[in-house]
Amino acid sequence: MQLPKPEKDETFIMRLSKKQKEKLLELAKKGKYGNNASEVLRNLLESAYRKS
Repeated sequence: MQLPKPEKDETFIMRLSKKQKEKLLELAKKGKYGNNASEVLRNLLESAYRKS
């Protein structure tokens, strides 16, 4: 059993259009930002935060 990681203990809910979800899945297929839509979104948010 894995214990939850403290830095990943919050939930973020976002509504996406079908087109936006498809774009996230396309990015996930490329593997540059992650392996699934959630990971892609998480990595893009972290990347944007680091740039600011």
